[in-house]
Amino acid sequence: MKIWVDENIPMGKEAFADHGETIRFAGRGLTRNDISGADALIVRSVTRVDAALLEGTPVRFVGTATIGTDHIDQEYLRSRGIGFSSSPGCNANSVGEYVTTALTWLETEKGFALEGKTIGIVGYGHVGKQVERKALALGLRVLRCDPPLRDAARAAAIAAGGAGAADYGIGDFGFTELPALLERSDILSLHVPLTLEGPYPTLRLADARFFERLTRPTVLLNTCRGEVIDQAALMAAMDAGRIRHLVLDVFTGEPRIDRVLAGRADLISPHIAGYSLQGKLNGTTQVAAAFRRFFGFDTHWAPIFPAPSKPDIDYSHPDSDTDFRRFCVASAYDLPADDKRLRDSLLEADPGKAFDRLRRDYPVRHEFPSYTIRNVPGGKRELRKRLADLGFKVA
Repeated sequence: MKIWVDENIPMGKEAFADHGETIRFAGRGLTRNDISGADALIVRSVTRVDAALLEGTPVRFVGTATIGTDHIDQEYLRSRGIGFSSSPGCNANSVGEYVTTALTWLETEKGFALEGKTIGIVGYGHVGKQVERKALALGLRVLRCDPPLRDAARAAAIAAGGAGAADYGIGDFGFTELPALLERSDILSLHVPLTLEGPYPTLRLADARFFERLTRPTVLLNTCRGEVIDQAALMAAMDAGRIRHLVLDVFTGEPRIDRVLAGRADLISPHIAGYSLQGKLNGTTQVAAAFRRFFGFDTHWAPIFPAPSKPDIDYSHPDSDTDFRRFCVASAYDLPADDKRLRDSLLEADPGKAFDRLRRDYPVRHEFPSYTIRNVPGGKRELRKRLADLGFKVA
């Protein structure tokens, strides 16, 4: 058996080697001829998997070590009896930590106080739920918008309750309609899949009308797909002062991104919000398990998660609990370093190649649970709780 594995999937060789020859490949630019002898194909989001790639090949299983699936033609796979698995939720915590770190940086460097502000989370799947948990630990109020999930909750309530379904609170189920969310939010964080059709398409969801609904200068973070934002509308909103701060991990036209837009953002990064070591290895683990189930292999594989070189963070008698919380977050994740690497790469002769190189060679980043906060005074109950809710271990 020949198993083709994207070179950006950590421990890809180890995860599949027991069941055949593993062949590493660069995710962008893969062709049908490349995989003419492949039995299984394991990809990430930069590889479009459809008839153009697979027709006439012996590929029997496709796995993507990502949450998103918009790069996979699942209908084609079903029509050909090709097995498929994604990795739902694998890097949700990683993205939640990215949003936490970006907001903490804005708080520290731009004076954008978080306590008591309202964050609107657009898309309340695995990632949105992690963002909510951490936002509450930052002292934020949370609004959620997710029409597909709202509709599913409504349908389930009706099925369960019949004529008495109103007792289930049909109408919002804890969700806020998008216009109201935009009007009430100080911060917007986008976590939707890229969909082109259906009742709630997300292609250019953030269009001119979207930005016109903002009632105050707003912080906007996008960590899902660049095409969810209408770039011209975003630039116009920035010109009009509707966007106060901008954080972008994803861009239209990746890997070649708009230098003007990148230059206007407060923080930029090369589509790596979900690139923590744990997030990537979770994806490897999930797709490897699905591969084994599909082919009927009665084996198991699990990665060993290494610890950070400095896993302890000591309480240092800061000026305030907020200052120490900021210190812990910045100690765990150096997001400004990601920003600098991408900005520097835009000066290279081929920024597109540089963008992919930054993703391929991304340094090891450990998630907050890998760090233990020590010597926090027992009387600091609120601080201890907030650090624990962010995901840190508090000794």
